[in-house]
Amino acid sequence: MITHYGGFPAFDILYDTTGNLVDPTAEAEALAYFSSTDGDPITDVAVISHGWNNDIGEARILYAGFFAAFRSVLTPDWQAPAGTRNLAVVGIFWPSKKFADSDLIPGGAASLNSADTKLNLQLDMLAELFAADPSSKSKIEHAREQIPKLEVSQSAQDDFVFALNSVIPKPRGEGDQGLDEARLAIDSTSSPGHVVLSHLAAPVFPVFPTPISGGGAASIQSFGGAGMGQAAGLLGDLSSGIKAGASRLLNYFTYYTMKDRAGIVGGTGATNTIQKIVALNSTRKVPRKVHIIGHSFGARLVTSAANALPAGVRLDSMLLLEAAYSHDGMAQNWDGQGHDGAFRAVLAAPKIAGPVLITHSVHDTAVGIAYPLASRILSQTAAAIGDANDKFGGMGRNGAQHTPEAFDDILLDTKGGYKPAPAGKFVRNLNGDGPDPKPTIHNHGDVAKPEIAKAWMDSI
Repeated sequence: MITHYGGFPAFDILYDTTGNLVDPTAEAEALAYFSSTDGDPITDVAVISHGWNNDIGEARILYAGFFAAFRSVLTPDWQAPAGTRNLAVVGIFWPSKKFADSDLIPGGAASLNSADTKLNLQLDMLAELFAADPSSKSKIEHAREQIPKLEVSQSAQDDFVFALNSVIPKPRGEGDQGLDEARLAIDSTSSPGHVVLSHLAAPVFPVFPTPISGGGAASIQSFGGAGMGQAAGLLGDLSSGIKAGASRLLNYFTYYTMKDRAGIVGGTGATNTIQKIVALNSTRKVPRKVHIIGHSFGARLVTSAANALPAGVRLDSMLLLEAAYSHDGMAQNWDGQGHDGAFRAVLAAPKIAGPVLITHSVHDTAVGIAYPLASRILSQTAAAIGDANDKFGGMGRNGAQHTPEAFDDILLDTKGGYKPAPAGKFVRNLNGDGPDPKPTIHNHGDVAKPEIAKAWMDSI
């Protein structure tokens, strides 16, 4: 059924956890619409994916907000009826879950009476995440039974970690060196549960950002207002102890599961849909441009979809909004030992014929804290954890690193004009650190911005 985002015609396509279409007729309706010659011909299709949202409603708010921002900055080429460009949208929906932390509980951390309450709520969220797996229920309940004993019993700690670890899928699909190494470390007999929790028991601090407006309290406040699964503020991460470590482990497992699920959906169902849209060009005199956009884990989803395209199939642009995967995901020889990022082929093949834009910000603590958690699990620390110099760094925090096609740029206001990309460069890292009044990405979910929409429009 046709809907609209920002006034643009749109179709919602839903996938289950394995990437199968929930309602094949929705995809068929979109393809039929794009095949029709009635009315204004569609010249551009944007396929967009949400990240870690609780429900379809939140994803729709993101889509409506982003394309409303896009409409607000349109140039005459895009303006109907005289414009030569006409956009349609495919909204991808997949089963995702927010970062399990106190920000997501009404009233915030003040509503938590105890560490036990928080852990039980996080386990409730994990149980919902794996509701389709009947075997997960007993394992999660066994972990729940260990909570009262966690601070006094190493065997309870071992049982807690073992039970939860048996629910979480093993690494599959495209890898993420930091997250996957930590996942395998938890499997290792050399890292029993009590050791893992001890590594996570100390507070985890990403690099603090430059204050957004002034100093002191302003810089702390910038961590709050946590939309779309923002991590704890970071004042919520100042606690220490085994139960704090257990909470961080649950955050890591949630993050890891979303990474896994996004890759599966992107590399199966989403890429199939995108290929069908591209295939419609074979009947057109003027090829229709196909663009992919992803926020958070949705960025991983669309990158996986591009990576899975067969040889010779190319998309026209890619926009990654605070992407939740390794900043070396598309890197070449990221470790100096000949290892490329898991998505290297997206650029090297290439699977994208046009520009790639990547927004990033030090204020994205949701991505900025997840990789330090993996670092802690592996008992590795760095002086500046999570930044561009750290192996355990995220794309939404730092942009693409060790990527020869990438260059660094600053997110401009809507009146600004971007300089042409340097020779051989087509991946533009858009730094949204600010500070205000410069265009600033204030948190992980702060992506439906006219400034970002303008940068995308100017590039395509």
